[in-house]
Amino acid sequence: MTKFKLCGLRSIEDIEIANRYHPDYVGFVFAPSKRQVTKEQAKKLITQLNPAILPVGVFVNTPLEELLEISHTAGLKVIQLHGEESPELVKRLKQNSSCEVWKAIRVKNEESVKGLERYQADRYLMDAYQSGAYGGSGKQFQWKLIQHLPKERLILAGGLNRKNLIEAVTTVRPYAVDLSSGAETDGHKDESKVKQLIELMKGVS
Repeated sequence: MTKFKLCGLRSIEDIEIANRYHPDYVGFVFAPSKRQVTKEQAKKLITQLNPAILPVGVFVNTPLEELLEISHTAGLKVIQLHGEESPELVKRLKQNSSCEVWKAIRVKNEESVKGLERYQADRYLMDAYQSGAYGGSGKQFQWKLIQHLPKERLILAGGLNRKNLIEAVTTVRPYAVDLSSGAETDGHKDESKVKQLIELMKGVS
């Protein structure tokens, strides 16, 4: 079954929602964003998280040493790189950390998804391209652009919500889906939306 990542957690209320409905992953944003948290905040929240739910750190163009320090301090299990990180940084990160490494790709056209293998990441998060932004736009891209890629390594993001989630999963068949704004109301995690999204995922074979 396709796994579920709930991203952008920043409060104990968010953690309580996650613990009730049990997504496979939860994301903490360390890059500049309205959902940004510090490593101390993330550490405190992760101590309250069900240990079966894996915490993911979202970073943009963060130096290797800082990635290693934050991931260790906060207790992350996955490091998600959402900027212009090089294949060499991904390689060095995998050599020096026990975390899984996910590389985000902003999908604009066919050219933007070529050569993913050069990163040697554990998985690839496919998000919508938006000029001047590294992600979190809430925009959807053309899923047909990634249907030829190895599905067991794909995480689908970008404008997913209750209305298009089933179509997205059945069309792309990704390893996981990543939702943030689609699980929110007025910028805050909405328990009823999270519950419905999780139930929708369970109904997709």
